Amino acid sequence: MGVMEQFNLAQRVVIVTGGSKGLGREMALGLAEAGARVAVVSRTRSLIEQTAAEIVGQGGEAIAVPADMTREEEVESMTAEVAKAYGRIDVLFNNAGIGGSKRSVDLTVADWEHLMNTNARSVFLACRAVGRVMIRQRQGKIINIGSILGHGALPNSLHYGASKAAVHHMTKTLALEWARFNIQVNCIVPGWFLTEMTKDQQEGENETFLLGKIPFRRFGRPNEIVGLAVYLASGASDYMTGQTLFLDGGYAIS
Repeated sequence: MGVMEQFNLAQRVVIVTGGSKGLGREMALGLAEAGARVAVVSRTRSLIEQTAAEIVGQGGEAIAVPADMTREEEVESMTAEVAKAYGRIDVLFNNAGIGGSKRSVDLTVADWEHLMNTNARSVFLACRAVGRVMIRQRQGKIINIGSILGHGALPNSLHYGASKAAVHHMTKTLALEWARFNIQVNCIVPGWFLTEMTKDQQEGENETFLLGKIPFRRFGRPNEIVGLAVYLASGASDYMTGQTLFLDGGYAIS
């Protein structure tokens, strides 16, 4: 097999949660361009249908599967629907998530539970449901989307950082448990990207502070995550597991 053939995703069945916008949408489009059959998942049917339609319009293959990833029954139903449609699931991208900023002393239990459910519980539920399919197949790849705030800290991000640190730890534990089934579990750790989630950080003092900590002195462009996503979904990464890969313009080393 030639070098570039290792990155070919032809006929691979890939689930992208949170695929309606931001980094999830970019990954869904890029993975489809590399040949994957993509199941685009999010709560908002109209938005994931737009992403799926764009993929199909560009000559790719995609389906839209609405699901609230915090609800166990919907995650199980989504997994069954994708497996039934394609006969297998090769790759899962756990991208669904939200941001949050609030002083720690002002956090309510509801604030904490909302972030943990959306960012961590959803990953657990998806890994468990899709993991069962992959174990039966004795093959698969899971790519979780973490955060630099799950690795380092910023004030007013206790609940968000904790939820993403949980994702980083789940990545390592599942990689250990499922290596014997030929399942690779890795984590992409994005830095500050130009998405709707970071809108408040793209202006004023927040922007000045962050740009001062990013060696490249700019935010990432959403399409810059695609190359790493394709690599981790492809055969080129078959010997990599349990890793957290930073894509942050150097933020974590500054």
